[in-house]
Amino acid sequence: MSTSILIWSTLAPFLLLLWFFQRVSGLRGWPGFILSLVLAVAALFFPWFGHAVPYWSASLTPNFSVIMAGLLVVAIAERTTVRPIFQRSEWNTAWIFGAVASWALYPSALGLGPQNFDSYALGWPWLFHAQSGVLMGAVGFTTALLLWRGNRFGYLLLLTLIGYAAGFQESENFWDYLIDPVYGAVALLAVLRMIFLRLRKGPEQEPGL
Repeated sequence: MSTSILIWSTLAPFLLLLWFFQRVSGLRGWPGFILSLVLAVAALFFPWFGHAVPYWSASLTPNFSVIMAGLLVVAIAERTTVRPIFQRSEWNTAWIFGAVASWALYPSALGLGPQNFDSYALGWPWLFHAQSGVLMGAVGFTTALLLWRGNRFGYLLLLTLIGYAAGFQESENFWDYLIDPVYGAVALLAVLRMIFLRLRKGPEQEPGL
């Protein structure tokens, strides 16, 4: 197993476990963070069915997105410092971006949509495919627009562009830096909740993770 796959297959489950224990315990601040940290480390390296969590995550989906990892860090930091880092509009932007990316990628990957069109090909480096560069250009424009408007989700997109240029992951496809099944599923559910609350005009709820 390569170093990059090992790092991402360990980091993303660790962040998920840390966030999960923070949510389950209901504790905020540093005491809750320390307790959740100890539990997350113990659960991460416990031999579940003979193997630790990084082994299973690398076997199932090694390409966790940079954005998902960044959102987990923001959510964990918000619960630890008991201060908002992302405003409601910025969390909503993250969910809308994830939902749009999911709809742009996964139906095509499942063979749905126009024939002879593979949206995953848009994420390959420019020399690999004639249509490559379109996706990175769109994300670059979106990043610049969000940063110009003061939306801090733009910094996560910027980190994703930097990570891709630096080769953070094993994959050379830009899609794998932007979206993964976990982030996509959560984003779609969050957008559906946003639509439901807007139609119902109910009370505002916590937008983050």
